[in-house]
Amino acid sequence: MDLLERYLAAVQQELPKEKQQDVTRELKANILDQLDAVQEQQPSLTDEERIHSVLKQLGPPKQMAHQFAPPSPLIPVGLMPLFSYTLAMVFGILFLIQVIQSSLLWLGNENVGLLLMLKHMAGGFIRDATFAFSVITLGFWAIGKEQGSACTTATSWDPAKLPQLAKPWQRIELSDIFTDLATYLFLLLLIWYPVFGQNLAAVELTLNSRFLLQAFSPLLLLGITLSAWQLKQRYWTEALLKCNLALNALLVTAIVILAWTSPFFSGVPEQLLWLTTEQLERSISITLLIIALFPGWEVIRDWRRLQRM
Repeated sequence: MDLLERYLAAVQQELPKEKQQDVTRELKANILDQLDAVQEQQPSLTDEERIHSVLKQLGPPKQMAHQFAPPSPLIPVGLMPLFSYTLAMVFGILFLIQVIQSSLLWLGNENVGLLLMLKHMAGGFIRDATFAFSVITLGFWAIGKEQGSACTTATSWDPAKLPQLAKPWQRIELSDIFTDLATYLFLLLLIWYPVFGQNLAAVELTLNSRFLLQAFSPLLLLGITLSAWQLKQRYWTEALLKCNLALNALLVTAIVILAWTSPFFSGVPEQLLWLTTEQLERSISITLLIIALFPGWEVIRDWRRLQRM
């Protein structure tokens, strides 16, 4: 029985003090019952062989102790939904801040290229997101220690307010919302920075193309408003789909109009003329038409979804 006592002692070391005696007593009784069963089935085995066989089936002492006293997670299960939502919101806000800061750095410094801007944005986001994750995790760990595993918001929900989610695609991912927000903010900065800041661009837009871009700015503001609505709603409704379809249709129209506007630039420096002026203008037009395919696809997607709803 020395092997059995060693096993029980090892299990006891993995248990909380308040459960050690009761669990050890219950576990010992269960093991003795299994030993009697093995004795009846295989009477030729010695006591040591029977104990070794039973303990082998039970598993390591730590695994057995976790069956009686599961280890508590760092974040209580009841707080996990709120923890995940908080992380997603904070990461999204930090991403928007980095997009704005990096865009201003790129627009305001002629020595900063696009790749350096992307590197600055990625590095800043990783640094801030790591710090935010550590702080939020420690905060929820402290709340879990104080309140236990019960979720304080579980009793405040109203079943009557459950959304009508009949299709899997009706759920809006936070990553999609913050990506749209970052795109709209970046385009607004790109359009209006030369007006309020110092224009350090080597190529200047013509008055006609600059006027069109500024005239299309309300569409970007409408997109930001729609993204804020999505952030609050978090699922597609008929009204939200119609607004998104209308916005994307207007964006397609605006991009196509801009693609047919020529010339785009004035006073192109000679060092940039590795293409002829006609080739440069044609390349911009083709690029804009390709960009128009993305909101155009969303128009078709939202129209089909409206038909299904």
